[in-house]
Amino acid sequence: DPARDTLLVENTPIDYLDFASPVSGLGSKMGIDATNKWPGETHREWGTPIKMSDAVKQKIDALWPELGLDSGSR
Repeated sequence: DPARDTLLVENTPIDYLDFASPVSGLGSKMGIDATNKWPGETHREWGTPIKMSDAVKQKIDALWPELGLDSGSR
């Protein structure tokens, strides 16, 4: 929910070279809470986690060595 998970702070110090701010050296900042919610932070039941099908897993496993990525990162 954007009302719960965002925070705007006005009149905070910013870079003096940011010419988009209405006042030199002062602007606003935005914080976004994109974390999963713990029990007690929401009363709504969460949906089913998305899982890859076996066909997709096999395709990725076959493609992975060609990507040159660390094998421990997937």
